[in-house]
Amino acid sequence: METKTLNAHLPLPLAEKLDALADALDVPRDSIVTEAIANWIEREERQRIFTLQSLASSSIMVVEHHRVIDWADSLCADRVRSL
Repeated sequence: METKTLNAHLPLPLAEKLDALADALDVPRDSIVTEAIANWIEREERQRIFTLQSLASSSIMVVEHHRVIDWADSLCADRVRSL
């Protein structure tokens, strides 16, 4: 597989944690970063799909204006009766 070199500026504490983890697991930093980026991209793609599915499944209900007025009037009538 072809690869591309990317440069990233990490905050020093994060870079130190990455180095410590890579040493502890005896895994190259590149592998950890590659896996982290792959997981992030997968999560973002899943989230985008879920969002699109949610938008597609949302049903829009249209109510005629006079029905809304009748409903609102009924609320007032209910309130007056309860007083």
